[in-house]
Amino acid sequence: MPKLLVSLFMIATMLPALPAIAQEVPELLVNSRRYVVIDAETGHVYAQKNAHEEVAIASLTKIFTAVQALEMATPETPITTGEFDLFGPSATTMGFGPGETYTLMDMIYGMLLPSGNDAAHAIARNLGAQPGDSSDEAVERFMALLNQRVADMGLEHTHLITPSGWGVPGHYSSAWDVAAMMQHALEYPLIVDAISSTNYTTSNGYLSLTNTNKLLRTYSALLGGKTGYDDDAGWCLIEVAEKGDRRMISVTLDGIAPGDWYDDNRVLLEYGFDQEAAGPTASWSGDIVQWQNPSIARVSRSAEPEARVAGSKLLDTSGQSALPDLERSGNSGNVAGHVATGSVAGTILVLALLLAARGAIAFRRWPLGRRQPIDAGPNAI
Repeated sequence: MPKLLVSLFMIATMLPALPAIAQEVPELLVNSRRYVVIDAETGHVYAQKNAHEEVAIASLTKIFTAVQALEMATPETPITTGEFDLFGPSATTMGFGPGETYTLMDMIYGMLLPSGNDAAHAIARNLGAQPGDSSDEAVERFMALLNQRVADMGLEHTHLITPSGWGVPGHYSSAWDVAAMMQHALEYPLIVDAISSTNYTTSNGYLSLTNTNKLLRTYSALLGGKTGYDDDAGWCLIEVAEKGDRRMISVTLDGIAPGDWYDDNRVLLEYGFDQEAAGPTASWSGDIVQWQNPSIARVSRSAEPEARVAGSKLLDTSGQSALPDLERSGNSGNVAGHVATGSVAGTILVLALLLAARGAIAFRRWPLGRRQPIDAGPNAI
């Protein structure tokens, strides 16, 4: 028997140690049914509960929509409103009428401050439209591009049907994926400015907008965030806080109003800062929220059947930039040459240039899970 115990001990000590996994922290007394809190830069997960469950996320969807919009157009792009974009009194809106013109920047503020469903649909309809499209087809085209971006990032627990988050069957995400998209969204200065603003007046002077996020007025460390609610999603929040040079992201889904859902996020953010201050994280062995640069997948597709170079921009066959993220950040460099049909060498060249510009790309390790589409109710914010 002693020899057997010794053998088992030796085998156990030779096995690789399992990484520590951040889990629910009961002493925090978080009431939301699903949550995660992460370091915005490293993605280190400090606490989580049911973070991979696929559920309705209501207006947290608008962060995804804002990212896709800024990949397709500049902030000065005119957006014209129509009857199709209008919502009834039970929905939160930016408040415009049909036939008005705003900038894309105005519309992004209209989505992210008063949580305008009308602004989200006007953006998707205008930017998704191609000649001959109906309004529905234009929005569907925009959403197809957004879902492609989500897939290219490796976010396997998200599929979005509407740009506003207005609930429909099959529209879902997870706290984990929402946190990853918020990491991505923080790369866009306009989104950061919008979520951190308490008020905004549109460039044409027509509308004055107020942020629905009450934590902006009560938690001094808060950079900003986004609210969400509908009958199936419950009360949802993304919040981003900043202390010194560190940022934390919290996501809570299906919380309790009127105050608990905000307090849940404040508690989670403070816990994240406390954990980070407790010791160095260079040898972190816990969970990490990571996503792939979506330009990697787009570059791959651009080489089939053909991609071409115009100046410093790599273009795909539709004439769109194949490296939108790098061009936005000013790191595209001077790419020259031609990627021929099915050219392995061309693909390797472009990927090498991309990696040189952005550094190593981290890939997310995703757990397996079944999709459970949720029907959302009529009162979305």
